[in-house]
Amino acid sequence: MATIRSFAAPHKGLRNVISQFAFRLGQTDISDPSALQQLKQLGNEMFALLNDHVHTENEHTLRHLEERAPGASVHDREDHEKLDQIQDDLKHQLQTLTGQETHEQMHDFYLRFTLFQSQYLEHTHEEERVTEVLLQKHFSDDELIQHRQTIMKRLSPDILLLWLKYIIPAQRVEESLGMLSGLKANVPKQYFERVMETVKGEMEIARYEELEALASE
Repeated sequence: MATIRSFAAPHKGLRNVISQFAFRLGQTDISDPSALQQLKQLGNEMFALLNDHVHTENEHTLRHLEERAPGASVHDREDHEKLDQIQDDLKHQLQTLTGQETHEQMHDFYLRFTLFQSQYLEHTHEEERVTEVLLQKHFSDDELIQHRQTIMKRLSPDILLLWLKYIIPAQRVEESLGMLSGLKANVPKQYFERVMETVKGEMEIARYEELEALASE
């Protein structure tokens, strides 16, 4: 059976940004225009990744699985439809915040978002415990690597950078090193430097310096 994990890296990145947003939402004084703008910026990044991920799964990962194991993708697709609706509602609520909301309104938003967070975490857990195993059963490592490469090629530079911003800090150094080594060999030097600078702002200094030293070898 294959050993490649198709969901591990993107799910770590999503758990990272979702957790950051939940934390920021709970502490932000939205009457402060700067704080509100920072909250919206983080939320926009989070929703961009959530949207990209669901399209990737539906159009690539689950499509391939359905071809090999008819019916195997139904549960995940149904989950995606339900979660998409909740995401759209939350995104609209975030975008329409004015800074004039009451504490009660913001607490309600916080509770709605953390409920979504719990639902999304349950969904990703099921995918990694059930769907991941089906992918490993029905595809070889070479095929799963090919799927991953196809997905990477469809990402715009900005979306790829956004993914790496949240994935790299959420992984073990050796996992990130493998990812960065492949990236370094296939992108312009200027873009790779931009990635490293972005990641630097998201990591503890010691961990970043360790990763940077290894990636430079």
